[in-house]
Amino acid sequence: MAEVFIKGVDGYIYLNGNTQARITNWSMTMDAPIEDVTDFGSNGQEFEHTGLANFSGTLSAEMLRDSTATTQELDNVMQQFAVGGTLAKSTIRFIESSLSAWKGTILINNIGKDAPAQGIQKVTANWVSNGRLAWSSAT
Repeated sequence: MAEVFIKGVDGYIYLNGNTQARITNWSMTMDAPIEDVTDFGSNGQEFEHTGLANFSGTLSAEMLRDSTATTQELDNVMQQFAVGGTLAKSTIRFIESSLSAWKGTILINNIGKDAPAQGIQKVTANWVSNGRLAWSSAT
């Protein structure tokens, strides 16, 4: 299997239909399975990519809150990502360029966070896809 690596510097995390964070940096690795499509009587083996699968990666994000948000309030928002020890689904939009974006549902794990400063909570995390991610030519 061939592995494809993509990265970007913009995007959004949505939870329960609400924007929760602005992604400031992301990376994505995916498998590109190859299938043997050699026909009988051909001069050699022929292969083709059969699609993309197993999306995963890392992200950095900023959870914007007003300057009156307390550390506990920010912690409560972070806890929405993990419900009862099971990771909650989040919808993302990874902007690859001004002309393309990836959208879909992911599971966020290994969340780390800095101390909030000026109402901004910086977050880093790993993620895996929870179903298909769709590429779009419009952001």
